[in-house]
Amino acid sequence: MQVIKWVQFLKEGLPLNGNLSSMTVGIFDGVHLGHQALIRKIISHDTSFIPVIVTFRQNHKAGGKEIQNFDKKLDMFKNMGIQITVVIDFTSEFKQMPGIEFLQLLLKHGNIGFFAAGQNFRCGHQMDTEMPVILDFFASNGISAEIVPEVYYPAAGLDNSLPVSSSRIRTALAAGDTTLAQKMLGYPI
Repeated sequence: MQVIKWVQFLKEGLPLNGNLSSMTVGIFDGVHLGHQALIRKIISHDTSFIPVIVTFRQNHKAGGKEIQNFDKKLDMFKNMGIQITVVIDFTSEFKQMPGIEFLQLLLKHGNIGFFAAGQNFRCGHQMDTEMPVILDFFASNGISAEIVPEVYYPAAGLDNSLPVSSSRIRTALAAGDTTLAQKMLGYPI
């Protein structure tokens, strides 16, 4: 798997050898069952597309309490079949970027053929761009985009069924409930 820094991505684009990319964006803290479903979606959408993840070196939302370290996250991407990971350092300059501008940069440099994200994904300064706008953006550029449904644990329909999320996993870990955390992650801690 190739790891490309954001600044390199902006200068050189992706090394796709003429292929289109199948892309998703996110923090992916813990690479839990929901993240895994999203990754499987971009890998399986069209096998001629190159699966690409755009992620962040640090989880700016977790206050230094990440579920897993960055190298482990990259290993999981590679083991799942991601071919390229673009890494963004969440700088104050990047933080000010409007979501549409971010999407335009992805489109300009990423040769996107398919884009997928979770239903709660938002991007941009103060999270100004939500999934309906993102879907419209890609559709207006002739690119297929899809919302990947949330994954629930326990399974949907059972009592206390809630969406798997990194914050829920961090809460379980803080309470010492490693069993629940591991079930939502889908692997041992």
